[in-house]
Parts: sequence; structure tokens; C-alpha cells
Amino acid sequence: SYGTDIKAAVIHHTGVDNDNTLSCAESAARMRTIQQAHLAQEWFDVGYNFIVDKCGQIFEGRSGGMDLPVVGAHDAGFNTDTLGISYIGNFETAKPSRAALDAMARIIAWKFGMYGIDPTTSVTLTSRAEKGYSGNNVPLGEQITLPRVFGHKDTNATACPGANLYPKLGLIRSLAKTPGISHALATSDYNRDGVSDLVAGTPVANRVTVIPGGIDGPVTASRIGLTQNSAGVPDSSEAGDSFGASTAWGDYNGDGHADLAIGSPGEDDAGGNTDRGQVTVMYGPTLTKGFSYTTSGTVTAAGAKLGSTVTVGDFNADGKADVFSAGTGKGGNWHVRLSGGATASGTLTSATGSLAHLDAATGDFNRDGYADVALNYRDTAGIGRVVRFAGSATGLTKAGVISVKGGRSIAAGDINANGYDDIVIGQPVAAESGAISGGQVTMLLGTSTGFTTTGMKVVHQDTADVPGGNESGDALGISVSIGDYNADGYPDVLAGAKDEDLTRSGVNQVNAGSALLIKGSSTGLTGSGSLAISQDTTGVPGSTESNDGLGSAVSLTDLSGYGRADLTFGASGEDGGDGILMYLPSNSTGLGYAQTVILSKTALGTPTDGMLGQTLTP
Repeated sequence: SYGTDIKAAVIHHTGVDNDNTLSCAESAARMRTIQQAHLAQEWFDVGYNFIVDKCGQIFEGRSGGMDLPVVGAHDAGFNTDTLGISYIGNFETAKPSRAALDAMARIIAWKFGMYGIDPTTSVTLTSRAEKGYSGNNVPLGEQITLPRVFGHKDTNATACPGANLYPKLGLIRSLAKTPGISHALATSDYNRDGVSDLVAGTPVANRVTVIPGGIDGPVTASRIGLTQNSAGVPDSSEAGDSFGASTAWGDYNGDGHADLAIGSPGEDDAGGNTDRGQVTVMYGPTLTKGFSYTTSGTVTAAGAKLGSTVTVGDFNADGKADVFSAGTGKGGNWHVRLSGGATASGTLTSATGSLAHLDAATGDFNRDGYADVALNYRDTAGIGRVVRFAGSATGLTKAGVISVKGGRSIAAGDINANGYDDIVIGQPVAAESGAISGGQVTMLLGTSTGFTTTGMKVVHQDTADVPGGNESGDALGISVSIGDYNADGYPDVLAGAKDEDLTRSGVNQVNAGSALLIKGSSTGLTGSGSLAISQDTTGVPGSTESNDGLGSAVSLTDLSGYGRADLTFGASGEDGGDGILMYLPSNSTGLGYAQTVILSKTALGTPTDGMLGQTLTP
């Protein structure tokens, strides 16, 4: 049956302990068991209007709820004219993920937008006689004034939505009010099985390797190797193209599957412009269809090296992701291609020399609903810089260089879980960034006006509680990635130190490499609880050797769907330059060192001397 409009949203959890142990790959099957249980109670369909999981997947529950005010069976006495959203899990014990909070906010914005409702206001509701009324805390016919987004326990005798989710309702309200909340959610799930997928670039061999995630981690048997000679990939492979120098996931065409953007900065164009560079976009779920483009506008074509870095986000909040890319040539250049085909471009500096070490990250840094970009580069004077680009209804514009120096790597995520995305800059070289001699990572918080140095955190191997010690040339921060490995609601940072020397059996292993896992908190990064990982860590297979370069690339991404980011490391110098990836899963008790898996060229089909582990995405 149907009400007349939507007046409020009620937040629930399924409240089942076993739901906390499910992979997101199992969420669709869980939906079926929820439906069967609700049918058995003669509710005719799923009682909730919508259900979300920890990966941010959204399921329509009660049929028709996308566009109609369907009466639910979720809050006895208040089912009519309310929107019931449940989160798979028991949040008396589990902590909610940002992806799920974003998903709930998007549903609320969508439904409230149909009726002109401000999610941050209050509403007066009247308790109705409905099936299951006995648990209601509000007598029949009486009124109660509540926030427009409230918890099930506000009206009924229940702990729902749980002690850890209930305090997040304020954040959900504010996110739902954010202009541009219709933006495309970030996704790295190209086959839409509910689990993120990994990409390893081997640009020296002009190849990228896509490794699907699965319940047990990376599924190497289903890997896909892409070159410019692969079916459906535009152009053809030529020496020096550097196809795969940069990669990024995002849903460019809005079909729900992640698409893959691939940079090839060494590509020459048909007009004889050497190293003009190119970006190729391949569509999920097959990755056999796509298109490519190069520089446009006022950017000098020859030597532009477009595709030195690439990142994807919904810069104009039209519900489809857009592609940002940049090149190192002639003062640097940047290029945006919106999902509708419109482009914008410009230069990074007024200098005429080449830039270096470009790396870009996407996030909503000012929480206006439009994805923004933070781009790291080294300028012609050898100084690291970070320039911010701001999203808007018309796309992406250059907002200016920030006050903190850049480095070699950059990543984005909401580390203090306040709704604003933050950045972490990897600064491995002191001369470029003013970092400590062995390198460091620097965190800047996002605010409504951009980044702030208030609350800035710097972490290195001489920081209190951080294992190891600073040594010149360690190159800590050569790679960085952000993800929540322990599911406490605060994203953490994984930073590579590929040139760290380690001693094994009394012998110094030069440039063996390691990585540092740094915990997030309500105040940002903290040295407390940090972990150092290398191939000499107990339980990890193999052993450190000189020039392995573990940490050449890192990825802190949930590749199994359990809501905890797993650790993937590149070691591009391993096996004489063939390179490897090392996958270390996270589990409910910590890191699963004994379950660590080595992914070599044999497992992934990458070329000899391909330096597997140079780049990883996400």
C-alpha cells in the first residue's frame, strides 16, 4: 500500500551477529533470506524500503520504493509516510563504514528531494494503529516530534539501529543535505560482484593486469591482461608508450560497473608529436570496449605526456564519473573529460621546463557534493607542490597551490570520519619537501573552504610509537594508500618505504623495502598502534633481499568484501626485476600474516623484467 508522501526516514540495522561476518559478495543472497523471513511474518515483501551493506551497495527492499511512498513494515505505528533503511549488520558491536553512511545519505536525499524536505529539520508524526503495534513507545493517536532522520529506537522498544550507528545519524543528515549528493559513488568493482578489484600496471611492458577480488581475496585465475593489442583496446602497442603508467577506477557511463582509465604518457600521436600522451577508458564489465583521447585546448602537444597520472571522480555531480589526467611536459598540463564528452584543460605552472612525479587523488574535500582533485608534482626548481582542483556543477577548475609541499605520492580519504575527505602526502625525499631524511607522510584535513594546516599530522619512523627508526634514504612515503583495515570507522594509511635497508642473519639487505601501517583516529593519523611489515615479518612468506623494493606501490583496499581493507604491496625489484605483489588480508583479529599470498609473474602472466609492483589501483 501507499502513503501520500515521505515525511521522515527511519534508520535500522538487521541486528544479526552473523551479518557482521558476511562478505559484500554475499549481500544479495542475504537479501533473499531477509525477504523470506519477512514473508513468513506476512509482511508481503521485505519490510524495509531499502537495505545497504558495508561496501555501500544499495538494495531496493519493498517493491516500488524507488519512486513511490510505499508503506513499509519497519517501524510499527510509523510505517506510513516514512522511509525505512536498514544496514546489514549488528551495530551494537560493529562500527559503520563511510561507504554505508554515504549510501544511506544518498537514498534519503533522493526520496526527500521528491517532497522538498530538508533532512536536518524536525517533523511531528502521529502514532497509527498498524500491524505489530505492540512494541511502540508512543500511544495510539499521540504525536511525537523527531528529527527527519531518526533511529528505530526513538519510537519503538528496541536497541536498533545499534549503539555505534545511532550516533552517526547526525552525519547522515548533514551528508544528505549536501548539494550534489547525487554524485556517482566511487567504485572499483568492474564485474559488480560486490567486491573491489585490483589493477597492477607494468608500464615497461605496456600492460595492465586486472585481478578481481573475491571472498578469499584476489582471484588470479580470473585475471585479465590488457595491452593496446588486446581486443577492443584502441590503438596498438609500441615501444615506449608506457601503457599502464597510471590507472584509476570509476563508473564513467553510469551502468553500475567500474570502468578503467589507463594512462600512457609515452604515446605518440598520428601527427608526429612525440610523447603527446594518451588516456584510454575501458568499460566494465567486459573491459573489451573503450575509447582513448589526448591533450586538447592550449596545451602544447609534443612532449605533453598526458596520462602521467589519472584519477576518476564525479566532478559535476551528474551521477556519472569523470576523468582527470595530467602530464609532466612543458610546465605540466591537466585535462578533464566529463562523462558527457565535454573537456577542459590548462597548464600547471608558468614554467616551460618539464615537471616530475605526478600523482593525483580524488575526494570531496569541502563536502559540497562535487568530487575534487589533489595533484602532487615536483616543479622545475625541484620542489614538491600540491595543487587543488575544485568540482562544481560545470566541472573541475584549478583552485590553486596549497601551502604544504608535495612529495611523490598522494591519497584521499576521510581519516577522522567527520564527513570531509582529507589527503595524505607521501614525502620520501627531504630536498623536495623538507621531510625528515628517511621520508614521512603528512596528513591535511579537508574543510568547507579547502585544506587546513590546523590539525595537520606528520608521521615518520622517529614519531612516538612508530616502529623502526629514521634512516636517510629509506624513502618512506614513496607510495601511500588510505583504507580502514580494522573496521573501526577511521581509515588508516599504508605507506611504502621501498629503499629501507633491513638486516637478516647479520647481513645488510640494501633497499629491501618495507611498509608502515599508520592508524587513523578522530583526530587524524596517530603513531599509536602503527605496524611495520616486510618480507621478514613472522608469517609472511619469502625473505628480504637486496633491491626487492617492497613498498614500491601499496594498496589498502578491501579485496574480499568483509569491510576491512586488505594490504597489497608491490615489490618491483623482486626476482631480478620481474617483480611481485604481496597480498596480506585483514581479518576480525588483525592482520592474517599466515594467509599472506605472493602473486608473481607466473600467477599473473606478467612479462619477464616487467617490474610488477610499480603501480597499484586502487
